[in-house]
Amino acid sequence: MNVYDSERLQGLLVSAGHKMTAKAEDADIIVLNTCSVRGKAESRALGRLSELQRHKQNNPEVMLVVVGCMAQRMGEDLLKEKPHLDLVLGPDQIFRLPEYLQNHSDSARVAVCASRDGFDRQTIWEHDILPERKTPFTSFVAVSRGCDNFCSYCVVPYVRGPERHRPADQIRREVELLAQTGCRGVTLIGQNVNSYQFGGQDFADLLQMISQQTEIDRIRFMTSHPKDLSDKLIDKMAGLPKVCEHIHLPLQSGSDNVLKKMNRGYTSGDYLRLTDRIKARIPEASITTDIIVGFPTETEEDFEKTLDMVREVEFDSAFMFRYSVREGTKAALLEDDVPEEEKLKRLHVLIDLQKDISLKKNQRLVGKTFEVLVDDRSRRNPGKWKGKTEGNKTVVLEGDDDILGEIVPVTINEADGFTLFGKQREKVCAR
Repeated sequence: MNVYDSERLQGLLVSAGHKMTAKAEDADIIVLNTCSVRGKAESRALGRLSELQRHKQNNPEVMLVVVGCMAQRMGEDLLKEKPHLDLVLGPDQIFRLPEYLQNHSDSARVAVCASRDGFDRQTIWEHDILPERKTPFTSFVAVSRGCDNFCSYCVVPYVRGPERHRPADQIRREVELLAQTGCRGVTLIGQNVNSYQFGGQDFADLLQMISQQTEIDRIRFMTSHPKDLSDKLIDKMAGLPKVCEHIHLPLQSGSDNVLKKMNRGYTSGDYLRLTDRIKARIPEASITTDIIVGFPTETEEDFEKTLDMVREVEFDSAFMFRYSVREGTKAALLEDDVPEEEKLKRLHVLIDLQKDISLKKNQRLVGKTFEVLVDDRSRRNPGKWKGKTEGNKTVVLEGDDDILGEIVPVTINEADGFTLFGKQREKVCAR
């Protein structure tokens, strides 16, 4: 979501007459978009702000702006801590930045009031201003903002506000415009995409609309909440050829005791039954997840249950974290009773297990052929191409032709735990 907001904000600023520069020392305005999901993200942002503050001391005419979730959470306190800041804008104020820049002398320096009504200010969408994408061939598209789940460890509902869902026709329009500019694949995003509801349409209906009424080639989505993943949605994934066979489904813990304290709304058994249904309906589905270790009261037995779940489901990959206390959440009221060294130990055990599973699953794909959307050159080997399978696997491939932006069949001849390696076959699906 932060990447999408940054790219859309960049599009708005460019349309307002600003020009982007890659170097901070060349900029008149420096904007830092921040995250508050983990303490580490905020620490990194504050460290970067200290660097930028020193830059501003030497260049007082430069405007320094902080936007996003950390701006929302800290508000006036951030301005007190970093007095060289010019503007502090919360997530629902981000897209007003061009106005603040134009009328800076008349504007408050801190604006963090959260929206409780619509998805975004309508003027953002009325002029068909698209995000400034890093790659022209893929793009994020937001379908909702905010969250109503209030998982006990998570600060998102407090900084992003309640769920607001975007009109389906507006989403379809953006996807179609992206397709017209050469984009081949979109990822529909939201804090909880599969709870989408607007005008009698749910998320499964939205997938069908975009699949059938736009020229986009590939459709992904994230992040899904297990309690809201319906059989209808699984059926749409299985039945709509444009919808990729990949689902990101956060588990967070394999222990029912911990899941209850996390306020996740499902049990480990519920989660296993759900992944079994996905595998039965979409045999080639790639399932990825998020897992937290060291949550308050998590015992060694609880952690072993998480490991058992990881072995049972065999995730293709996982984002794995040690618990980070977030001020203002319900979990912050619990004693953070798992020692830091134990959190790190458990995290390393989990990472090692998942690495083994990812390697095993990727090596099973050797000899198979997949359609790969080629989106860039390989960073490690610029003589080769890089792309993604429908299952969201990264592929490095050999190819003599200019196949950037095309979908080509690739036969996999090697794999490690993170990447597939292969050779291009006859080109297909060129636009």
